[in-house]
Amino acid sequence: MHLVQLTYLLPLAAPVLAGVHELWWNLTWVENVNPDGLFERRAIGVNGTWPPPPMDVHTDDSLVVHVSNNLDVPSTLHHHGMFFNSTSWMDGAQGVTECGIPPGEQFDYVVPINSSGQWGTYWVHAHASGQYVDGLRAPLVLHPPEEVHSYDEEFTVILGDWYHKEHSVLLKQFINIANPGGAEPVPDSALIYFAQNASYLGPIPGTSPAPVTSAVGFNENATLPFEPGKTYRLRIVNTSAFAAFFFWIDGHDMRIIEVDGTDVEESPIDLISLTVAQRYSVLVTARNDTKANWAIHANMDIDMFDTVPDTLSPSTFPPFRSKVSLTRSLNGSDVTSSVTYSSSVSLTDLGFVDEYHDVNDTSLVPIEVIPQVPATRTIELEVTFDTMDDGTNRAMFNQ
Repeated sequence: MHLVQLTYLLPLAAPVLAGVHELWWNLTWVENVNPDGLFERRAIGVNGTWPPPPMDVHTDDSLVVHVSNNLDVPSTLHHHGMFFNSTSWMDGAQGVTECGIPPGEQFDYVVPINSSGQWGTYWVHAHASGQYVDGLRAPLVLHPPEEVHSYDEEFTVILGDWYHKEHSVLLKQFINIANPGGAEPVPDSALIYFAQNASYLGPIPGTSPAPVTSAVGFNENATLPFEPGKTYRLRIVNTSAFAAFFFWIDGHDMRIIEVDGTDVEESPIDLISLTVAQRYSVLVTARNDTKANWAIHANMDIDMFDTVPDTLSPSTFPPFRSKVSLTRSLNGSDVTSSVTYSSSVSLTDLGFVDEYHDVNDTSLVPIEVIPQVPATRTIELEVTFDTMDDGTNRAMFNQ
């Protein structure tokens, strides 16, 4: 394991350090976590709380995350989509590019933000076994000295699927002779919550969320405070293990301005589709009236689900992506939060969308056009799934 002293690593981060943004993360199990209000379970948290805190860093700084592993198994962090040129042991999957942090040990992750040439919307999560399914995941925002697009304020929108069973149980059920077809575990519910300036937004006043997670607003207990006429940047992150999402806001238009850390020209859109780990930024201009608050919708795409558990209320789903009901009360795959203009007015929920659609990301135009490097060699990979002699289903390349 590369437990290298921080004093030796800092000179490698960049030729010149404008500053060092330090975070201290103590990885622990947190009991009785219940963000969906349906089931209490333990989750992997940071410093005794869940969800792990959002990261908010400027690109002229180097990020150092001091991680203490107080779990009973090895763990890692992976800064998703970020470059670690020449320091690959600081990132990636356990046992592939980085070693796991043993129980009771500590490791300092030096994230070379100020030399990577990156900015935008990212996220950090465990990359040891399926630990991020158990909750070790958080958004990460990199702010450049000057943004390309203009807006008044920003929020981060965190989407995610949520399982009531721990990943170790799910893996045993997944890779099992009783599951020869390789049907993936289906989440029990969906989550949406918000962050701003390295903190999560609290629940709507007057609501009664579960005690352990009561500092954060989830789903119908979550809201974004809008002021008339202001333009907001929403950084949307899908932190799911399995589920894709469809996201939109009733009564408001959206314009895409960033995709996975790349600034793009404004592109109007009515609905955003996000597969696992995808990130989009959109601009939303608030309405000029305060006569109503408006529903925010985050619907899991159930097309890939082999079965639909009772918590996802299968009776509400049509066979195809059309006229999909958005009722939150019984439907765990379709979660609704809100935009709030005034606490004294009612919520407007338009209730239906005519048809889901994907984002045509090939039509998006990057602000900085970088020519594609010509290929000098082609490597063909054929991905297949098959049942092994022991009865378990596995994925493989070129078999």
